[in-house]
Amino acid sequence: MARVYMETMIQKCVTFSQIKQLQSHFLTAGHFQSSFLRSRLLERCAISPFGDLSFAVKIFRHIPKPLTNDWNAIIRGFAGSSHPSFAFSWYRSMLQRSSSSAMCRVDALTCSFTLKACARALCCSAMVQIHCQISRRGFSADALLCTTLLDAYSKNGDLISALKLFDEMPVRDVASWNALIAGLVAGNRANEALELYKRMEMEGIRRSEVTVVVAALGACSHLGDVKEGEKILHGYNKDEKLDHNVIVSNAVIDMYSKCGFVDKAFQVFDQFMGKKSVVTWNTMITGFAVHGEAHRALEIFEKLEHNGIKPDDVSYLAALTACRHAGLVEYGMSIFNNMACNGVEPNMKHYGCVVDLLSRAGRLREAHDIICSMSMVPDPVLWQSLLGAAEIHNNVEMAEIASRKIKEMGVNNDGDFVLLSNVYARGDGGRT
Repeated sequence: MARVYMETMIQKCVTFSQIKQLQSHFLTAGHFQSSFLRSRLLERCAISPFGDLSFAVKIFRHIPKPLTNDWNAIIRGFAGSSHPSFAFSWYRSMLQRSSSSAMCRVDALTCSFTLKACARALCCSAMVQIHCQISRRGFSADALLCTTLLDAYSKNGDLISALKLFDEMPVRDVASWNALIAGLVAGNRANEALELYKRMEMEGIRRSEVTVVVAALGACSHLGDVKEGEKILHGYNKDEKLDHNVIVSNAVIDMYSKCGFVDKAFQVFDQFMGKKSVVTWNTMITGFAVHGEAHRALEIFEKLEHNGIKPDDVSYLAALTACRHAGLVEYGMSIFNNMACNGVEPNMKHYGCVVDLLSRAGRLREAHDIICSMSMVPDPVLWQSLLGAAEIHNNVEMAEIASRKIKEMGVNNDGDFVLLSNVYARGDGGRT
């Protein structure tokens, strides 16, 4: 009963101070000797949003003989942290320790957490080592672990290993198919992704799983194959209603937009009866923006906030793209200036849009000032954009400034020298 009660107390911790209080109680009451409760507390501290991974590590350091679950808690914490590569360092330390102690053997969960870290850190060599350990330790029959390995290979772009592993898997579930389809789409092998999706039907696998449908629709978007996309959508609608799932609806809007059918995309957007996410709005705004429907894009952008959704960095980028295509300079600058008011920090892409917008309008001095006001180091492309505009508007001063900045950044592009040469060839008609 005491163990059940203490486990409940661990689950009820919702602040870091509560975790610390419980850890102190464990030490004084002797519960720290219980490997089950100790590892649960470690896990709560390492992976919860209110936890502290560094504190979890301190707790771990005071365990005389840490067991497998203790190691797994720390490795899992690092796998989801901002330093996922550290998870593999802990995994190697665990391997070394396990050679002299049977109390901390690497298990399937250890490998799974470390593989997720490798996928996030894009660490191919580490994946190969873990794959060897999986085979060596007899974990190859674990379908969930093999799917995690398959996903890691796919996310790292090693599709040859992913395909080989997929064919060798004794048991495949929907997640296995989804991981490979998504990997093929991300690796620009959309045709193979669609063939794999069709193969699912031949093997009797239920294809209406949301993640699989979204990945397959992504393949259709890459190929511009709206007919195949509609077939997939028809198969999904046999089991589910489109307006009941925002993730699938977002994928359909994106597919129609990228295939050039923005009116169909808007129809799906407009008829969606569920709660639209910010991704739904962003996808539709972007769809109109890139197809020259700037006013419709901006109309939806304005409705976004009225519907209680706060625009994010993607929303602003889509709106600025619409302004850039339509030459709506004042409107674009207004949107850009409002970003900070809404707590959205402009990134390089936002600055690129604004610089291009001003440059196309001949407002080169303002474009120059925007670049100089950036809180980050400007990308050379921004100066190249200004140089290109200076050539168009025959502005020698701005061309010289932009060219000098490009050289200072170590970029030696023949095209940049040609642009400057063209400005000089036309004469000194644009010093401002």
